[in-house]
Amino acid sequence: MINTVRTCEYRRKCGACQTLNLSYEEELSLKMKKVIGLLGRFGHVGEIIPSFPSEHYRNKAQYLFRFESGRMRSGLYRSSDNGIADVGSCLMEDEEISEVYRQIRKLVRQYGVRIFDGRRGDLRHVMIRKAVGTGEISVSFVTFAGSFMNEHKLADDLMRSMSSIKSVSEIKNDTEIPLWTDGTERILRGPGYITDILCGCRFRVPPKAFYQINPYSTEKLYSTVAEFAEISEKDRVLDAYCGIGTIGITATKHGCASLSGFDVSRDAVETAKANAELNGIMHAEYLCIPDSRYVRKQNIRYDVVITDPPRSGCSRNFIETILALSPQRIVYISCGPESLARDLSLLQRHYTVRRI
Repeated sequence: MINTVRTCEYRRKCGACQTLNLSYEEELSLKMKKVIGLLGRFGHVGEIIPSFPSEHYRNKAQYLFRFESGRMRSGLYRSSDNGIADVGSCLMEDEEISEVYRQIRKLVRQYGVRIFDGRRGDLRHVMIRKAVGTGEISVSFVTFAGSFMNEHKLADDLMRSMSSIKSVSEIKNDTEIPLWTDGTERILRGPGYITDILCGCRFRVPPKAFYQINPYSTEKLYSTVAEFAEISEKDRVLDAYCGIGTIGITATKHGCASLSGFDVSRDAVETAKANAELNGIMHAEYLCIPDSRYVRKQNIRYDVVITDPPRSGCSRNFIETILALSPQRIVYISCGPESLARDLSLLQRHYTVRRI
């Protein structure tokens, strides 16, 4: 890799990319020091696997719309002051996503869509997601009331303007949270999902689903999980916090005795079932349940547990459940090394950390 500092003309206006003053190699070094400081006491920390590309990799973007000072404003949300950064093209986003956003902004003006001003109006933000493996794109209009005038005509024009857009939906957000997307969803056009390819497996990805933001690093992450898990055709596998099933399915694509999973999101669990079937895994079982209520079933043991909890880590109850299940191997994926360090200190009572 070339040791160069990345530049962005919107850096001071946006404030999202906090390490753009560093080269990518310097950024990795900074992260490496942090992880060693948190996890080094549990064992040797392997070298970071770099991401390539390190620019234009994000497969999802959310653009805030707001009516203020008598005009429509739109762009990336700036959390530091609750403002909007009008960014023509983001250095980190897939470039086609930026193109879709520009087309949406044009159509919103053309159809006179009422923009939310904090009290009244319709459109609050737009969420765009791209399946890099297939090129399919989904667009979600997030609105205050769950609908807006000419929504179907706008959706038709949008899909005609760009053939890669396969699904258009609308999500209701009547909360005070600017980029909230957990409200009621209606499908305006298309199947309500896009299909992506990861590690040779196909996945349906609905708009509201959790899905890794960097598809190139995701391939490396999932391949590493499969390597660490060492799953054989005789192994019974638990995919904890399974989401739409991506990790468990890619890790067991060469066979296992059984695959089980759980997640707190009912929509994610139903999609995980569909994704298992889509990949020819007919013996998968998924439950909708929070981790704090997941308990060991009678006469069921797991050989491998794969867990990918939220940033807050696993609940204490689930850690105790893992210890009661006594799997041969545990693979713990973490986006919060602080909570991982906490959970490893508990798991270390009965397990040895082999690889980080």
